[in-house]
Amino acid sequence: MHQAGAVISLRVFTNNAFNHHHGIQSTERFGIGTDLDGDGFTNELTRADVTAVTMFQAALPVPGRVIPKDPAIRAAIINGAAKFRVIACTNCHVPSLPLHTKKFCEPNPFNPAGNLRPSDGVPSLCMDLTDDDTLPTPRLKQVGGVIHVPAFTDLKLHDITSGPGDPNREPLDQNQPAGSVGFFAGNSKFITRKLWGIANQHPFGHHGKFSTMREAVLAHSGEALASRAAFTGLPAYDRDSIIEFLKSLQILPKVAESLCVDEEFDEIGCPAGVDP
Repeated sequence: MHQAGAVISLRVFTNNAFNHHHGIQSTERFGIGTDLDGDGFTNELTRADVTAVTMFQAALPVPGRVIPKDPAIRAAIINGAAKFRVIACTNCHVPSLPLHTKKFCEPNPFNPAGNLRPSDGVPSLCMDLTDDDTLPTPRLKQVGGVIHVPAFTDLKLHDITSGPGDPNREPLDQNQPAGSVGFFAGNSKFITRKLWGIANQHPFGHHGKFSTMREAVLAHSGEALASRAAFTGLPAYDRDSIIEFLKSLQILPKVAESLCVDEEFDEIGCPAGVDP
């Protein structure tokens, strides 16, 4: 998680965010009865609080596809999905990743020290991520023991900048020890952006500096330079089709009953080549 992939679990993300952004310290990270920020409050966030917030995030609705009924736009989305593969964007933005369990548990074994772990003797609270009855719908389904998650990422770090002078580099490297030479040397490697729900998660880019998806595409360099060059070399219709395809990847409203809907959020069959 995070643009530099520096956080490994939702619980770490939660503990970090409450402290960094809200000035709220959890007992599991900072200890019971402590007031390390000197605000006059102790025990601001219990282990149960962190578990509840973490489970809430894991249960958030699954992003889907909005495929307008207009046949021209529908055709462009289908073409864009195909061209997205042709120019090798899917080498990093992998269309789906396999999840071999339908359970999400907290605490979980991926939590590092400073965050509640199963080894701390606390029984885990688990939920079924495919449960249509208790979680926001629609949900992904398990098929043959596997949940195929259409997140469009490989969850890996890639250098997508053109070098030290690229304005899209970051001045600090979060994956190096704080205060070290490496920390201040800057960072050019970013986790592949998850594209599901991308269309209504603007601004774009790992730093949020781009107002359009096309700007973000054209800023790709380094390991993604060949795909950017292939994109710019496509006919205008194919370039526009890829953008229409990306625009179809949306976080759906509560009224949606399917992961493939039209612009009125009514269920619509996903066309061939476009998976939910």
